[in-house]
Formats: sequence, C-alpha cells, structure tokens
Amino acid sequence: MKKTILIIILFVFSLGFGQSKKKMTDEEKLTKCITENTNYFVFEGQKPNGKGWEILENLFAENQFVAWGEYHNSPLLSQLTKYALESASKNGYKIWCVETSPFAASELMHIAKTKNPFETFLEIKQKRPNFTTFPFFETGEDFAMLSAAAKLGYSIWGIDQEFQMSFPYCLEKSFGSLPEKKQGKLKAVYDSLQTKWWNPEPKLLDSLKKEVKQPNLKRMLDDIKISKDIYYYSDNQKRADLMKANFFAYYDTSKNKNEKVFFKMGSNHLAKGMNLETNLYDIGNAVYELSQRNKTKFSNVYCMVRYTEDKGIITDDLEEKDNQNPKVFSKLYDKEKWVLVDLRSLRLKMRYDNTITSDTYKIIEKYDYVLISPEILK
Repeated sequence: MKKTILIIILFVFSLGFGQSKKKMTDEEKLTKCITENTNYFVFEGQKPNGKGWEILENLFAENQFVAWGEYHNSPLLSQLTKYALESASKNGYKIWCVETSPFAASELMHIAKTKNPFETFLEIKQKRPNFTTFPFFETGEDFAMLSAAAKLGYSIWGIDQEFQMSFPYCLEKSFGSLPEKKQGKLKAVYDSLQTKWWNPEPKLLDSLKKEVKQPNLKRMLDDIKISKDIYYYSDNQKRADLMKANFFAYYDTSKNKNEKVFFKMGSNHLAKGMNLETNLYDIGNAVYELSQRNKTKFSNVYCMVRYTEDKGIITDDLEEKDNQNPKVFSKLYDKEKWVLVDLRSLRLKMRYDNTITSDTYKIIEKYDYVLISPEILK
C-alpha cells in the first residue's frame, strides 16, 4: 500500500513539473537562436575589427557571388564597402556590380581613374546642381570607395535602368559626340529632347541615335527609352528583367564562368526568391540559381539601420507602425558597434506558428545574414 501511494505521489509531482515547464514560443526560440548566432565588430573610419568582420571577410573566400543588400546613401556604409572591396580583391574578386545603368557604370570607371574623382564629379554636378547624375554616388566617401575600386583593378558592372535624373547628362553626352556640322543639323531635335527631358519622345531619341557612332551611346539612348517606360508605368517586372539581361550580357562575355562578383545594391533586389517589395524574381534570385548551376556558392547580407534623421528629426524604426525593418532585428541595435546575425541556422530551426512576424520570416528565408549599422542615417 505504501509503495502504491509513493508511486502516485511521484507521478503527480512529475506531472506538475511537466506542466510548469512552459513550451517555448517561436519568438522565444528565435531570440535564443539570435543570441547564439550574433557577432560584432567596431569601425570608426579605420580598419574594421572584430569577429563579425572576420565572418563577412570569409564570405569572399567561400562564395563566387557575395551580395550586400544596402540601404542607400550612407557615407559610413561606403567607407565600410571600401574595406570590403579590399578583402574581396584578396580573394580573387575583380567585378563590382552596382545599381546604375551600364553607361553610368562606364562613366564612373572613367571618373575613378582621374586625379581627384570627387572633384571631377563636383565639376559635372556644377552644371546641374539640382540633379542626381549618378544614383547612389554623391558623397566624398562614395568616390573614395570608387577610387579604391579603380586602384584594386575592379571592373564595374552597372545592370540597372538609366536613372531618370541623369537623362539630361546622357543626352548632352550623345549630342556632344557628334561633329559640329551634325550638331547644327540636329540642334532642334536636341533642344526638344532637353525641354522634355523626363519623358523624351522615342522618335526624337531615334533621330539622335541614328547619327551617333559610338555603340555605348547608342545603347544608352535605347536604355533611356526603356527606362522612361519603367518610370511611367511603374513597371517593376520590366526593371527586374532588364537587370537580369544586363547582368548576363556582362557575364556571357566574360571568359571565366567562375568570375567572382561582389554586389552592392538595394537589399530588395538581392533576395533569394522573390523581391521583398515587388514579389518578383529579381537579380538576387537569378544569381543564386546561377551559383547552383555553377556548383559554387552565393551569400547575401541584409544591411539595415534603426535610426534615421531628416531636418533634425530622428525617427526610430522600432517605434514606427509602418516599420521598414523587422523589429526583432532593430532591437539588436548597438550605438557602439555593428551587429551581424547569421540567419542560416535559424532557417532550419524555426517553425511558423503566428508568433513571429511575417517580415521577420521573409528576412530569415531570403537572406543569410543581417547587418545592423550603429549609425543615425541622415
């Protein structure tokens, strides 16, 4: 009898203990996984230092394609990219793929080889101070990064559309390439194109193209026609198709099919699977599948900021209703250092039960790493 009572007591005790051990939610499991897979590095304009940076550098040794999905217009990220280009170069990378048109990329390469690239850029900008001639290349830090790429022997692949605000510059370059006699003949055409530069008439573009001799300028005028339609119709599918076509035009002419390429473009374009915003298969997925065909590797990094500043007002993305980045990653922000989260193991461990936000799942599914900047982006 006493033995039976003891067994019952032990059973009740173990039952109570089992009930008290609450099952972890996916959110709690995610927090635990993140803690186990987070590293850091410091960077204050000098060489980055820390385990997190060692991991980022090692990606260039392990992969054929490395993609940094950036947030745009950050001088600090441009400074960091300068060191990334150096690390990539040591591992055989000589191609840098950016979010500009092929023509803009060739112009940037030319500027990069001048004595003072930033001064050269400022001279160009002086003609049209209110225009962005080259998207995402505007600061001294951007051109220091560009200069470093030139010194390291990089070729720049520009795979995007022609940027609308650069149309006047492109038209001027095309017209300026003509002999003086033909310029006189086409002056009215050119003036009409510049008058309505944001939506130039295709027939007028064709008239100018017919007289232009240089193949790169002819192609640029065709790109303006494509780009103006992308802008007018907000045609994200055409833009994604153009990026892929431009990339493979470069890639197919390369002698080495295992050419290593470093991408620095907007993060949405570089997702595995569908673009985060457009729900279209973009360049990131195309390159990911190319790496599978080549039996090599592709690794992508989602770069993000928590704080932005506009006209003296600081916005905390963590507190925003319509947040740009998953809040679980914004919470990791550290004002003293960069935070790097390895997402690959999280992808295997997490199961969907509606406790993790959908935007968090998308990042885990589509990217290998998250990099959180300590900066306040202005």
